[in-house]
Amino acid sequence: DFVTGSGSSKPNGVAGAATVGVTGTAGKAGAFTADNLLDLYFSVIAPYRRNAYWMMSDAAIAAARKLRDDSGASAGTGQYLWAPGLVAGEPSTLLGRPVVVDPNVADPAATAVSVLFGDFSAYYIRDVAGVRFERSDDFAFDSDVVSFRAILRTDGDLVDTTGAIKAFKGGAAS
Repeated sequence: DFVTGSGSSKPNGVAGAATVGVTGTAGKAGAFTADNLLDLYFSVIAPYRRNAYWMMSDAAIAAARKLRDDSGASAGTGQYLWAPGLVAGEPSTLLGRPVVVDPNVADPAATAVSVLFGDFSAYYIRDVAGVRFERSDDFAFDSDVVSFRAILRTDGDLVDTTGAIKAFKGGAAS
């Protein structure tokens, strides 16, 4: 819910709270290009880019790993934009910024928010109180079962929607 929550009886997920920085081309089934990722990178306000990272699903990472610097309108050197982490514990990078995989981020598709980029420290999670555990010997009395439940009151929201985190949204299907 911290990624995709609607804000109604759930936290406001970062994918819904982030403003759209780039919308993909219509008819591309939500696919992004190297130029789209460059535009998304620079849609984040400069001070936030210092601590920014990418968040996307495995399917989006697979697509991003195939992008080269000559995939846009201008000719480049043909080098991949993705740089694998070469030291244990060092993250892989895309355009020089770390990449985090989260299966809750949508896969690339028409009108789907499939890539998030920015400083995620601007997304706050608030826990109202500690976790409360409860036990009931009476709930399933007929079957000699003891029931347990855990309750946690929590919420989340992006506190700066002007440019801390931006999203890539796939273009509409044609």
